[in-house]
Amino acid sequence: MDKILQELLRIDPSKECIKFLVKRIQNDNYRGLQISQHNRYTQKEILVILKEIYELCGDELLQMRTTDLSKRPCNIEGEEKYAILTNNIAREIKRCTQDSLRKNIFVDLHRMGLIDRFNPKKKRLKPFDKGVKKYTALTSFGIKFLQTEDIFIQNLLFTRALENLMQGFGEEILSMILELKSSYLTMYEILFFATFLGQKLEARIYHKNDIIELIQDYRCLSKIQQKTLIKHLKTYCNPQNFIGDKTQKRDFHNWTNATQQILSLLTQMAYFEWNKTDKKLHIRVNEKSLFENSTKLKRSMQQKIEYFKQHNVCKEKGFELHHIVPLCFASSKEEFQVLDKWENMVYIDAFSHAKITQNNNANMRLNFDNDDAVFSDFNDKKVFCENEKNIKYNPNKKRYYVQLQAKIISEIESNFFVRFIQIIFKFF
Repeated sequence: MDKILQELLRIDPSKECIKFLVKRIQNDNYRGLQISQHNRYTQKEILVILKEIYELCGDELLQMRTTDLSKRPCNIEGEEKYAILTNNIAREIKRCTQDSLRKNIFVDLHRMGLIDRFNPKKKRLKPFDKGVKKYTALTSFGIKFLQTEDIFIQNLLFTRALENLMQGFGEEILSMILELKSSYLTMYEILFFATFLGQKLEARIYHKNDIIELIQDYRCLSKIQQKTLIKHLKTYCNPQNFIGDKTQKRDFHNWTNATQQILSLLTQMAYFEWNKTDKKLHIRVNEKSLFENSTKLKRSMQQKIEYFKQHNVCKEKGFELHHIVPLCFASSKEEFQVLDKWENMVYIDAFSHAKITQNNNANMRLNFDNDDAVFSDFNDKKVFCENEKNIKYNPNKKRYYVQLQAKIISEIESNFFVRFIQIIFKFF
């Protein structure tokens, strides 16, 4: 096995991307980011599931089964609708059991923000709360997504649901592609590097800028070198080469499957499309997408440049541009363009950015304590950014964030969005 690792390094001893991969495949967390590995959803299937729930119980609570079928084959009193729901869903999408519905599908729908789950005392739970889940109900967001007739808006709402599930990974990928100035990522670039975003290796957490540098380094390899690299990685990551349980083994096939699952979700977002010819994930550019043409795409990149110009700050290693209100909260092209302006961006250190990302990008309320920034969610969970240490901006520009609020109110007709934005930009 050491021989294969040495052969990998000999491809080009100067390349950081190869050194990284050699360390990554020796780590038990070599697969990195894993999202909904056992469930491959389509937007159509999610709508079918929501439709069946709504037709059966509207926005009322639905009692779920709490025990596996193998332990209790029969439903108890109160679970009758749940059994009917399972049968209805299985009839429509050709797969669903009472166990898979509550243990897999409902888990992901909750993380998407489309349903809530409740404990036996009917207390609403957070998506990652442990304990018994006995009831479920559609959220207002889930009902809005289901009942929206405009296909484009529905796609944007589904993008938000997927971003909830993937904890903002889609917007991170979009940002990577824009900063790479190439309009695409290959499957292997996502597999080898992007899926390690936010992961820890040898006491180091790999942030977005680190991943971008690794991809740039990888692209400097010749095609022959890349093929040789992939060949050696496949040879090394063969489970037959290892003993022990799954955590001690390396499996290139399973690693690839996990990445393909992530790709299947990314390609359903409004941002991306998968080109089967060149096998690359591209930013979607056409009249029916968020970026109608290359000019709109360049405008998005220009807004990032504009931030540094307006705030008179320089790029610094360890810092990342962060959208205060995530792009996925847009439900129209106009809203997207408003949120993709420099006034909705801040330049914060990668660690603070990671903390916000890990909180599902929910820290959208920006306040200032003197010149320090405080990002809080609606449960008052806060991320503090000390000026110059954790955030780089011009304090004299604070009022621009207030002006953004005014622009959103004037440009966007959606009452829900306006009410939402109004409570975000408040200052001490």
